[in-house]
Amino acid sequence: TMHDGREIAVKVQRPGALRQCLLDGSVIIVALKAIQGRYWNGDLLAIFDLVASGIVQELDFRNEARNAAAFKRSLSFLGYVDVPVTLPELTTRRAMAMEWVHGRHLSDLAPEEAMRMTFMSCEAVTAGGAPRGV
Repeated sequence: TMHDGREIAVKVQRPGALRQCLLDGSVIIVALKAIQGRYWNGDLLAIFDLVASGIVQELDFRNEARNAAAFKRSLSFLGYVDVPVTLPELTTRRAMAMEWVHGRHLSDLAPEEAMRMTFMSCEAVTAGGAPRGV
């Protein structure tokens, strides 16, 4: 809880997260080189490079905060998607503060409500990908 009474959540990056991602990536590259051309004719390394660069960018929580704000704006037309507002003054490369959002776990919902929430989640994911051509 902040001094002004706002409830917040703080996401803190594990020490060595970037190093671990880079080490994992090097293992994946070795595996991809081993199967390239044998079991797959596409450019697996180019695909991995694209995915890995996105992961490295997301490890900077300032980027994640900007992406969360863009995600919130892009799905606001649905009327039921909520994304916590981040607090830029408390967000750094390795820590991100955001408003606390109260909610319930999917397993705590009645089956009909859980099914409706699942449908709405699928709709939001589909709607989020459509404007970007994904």
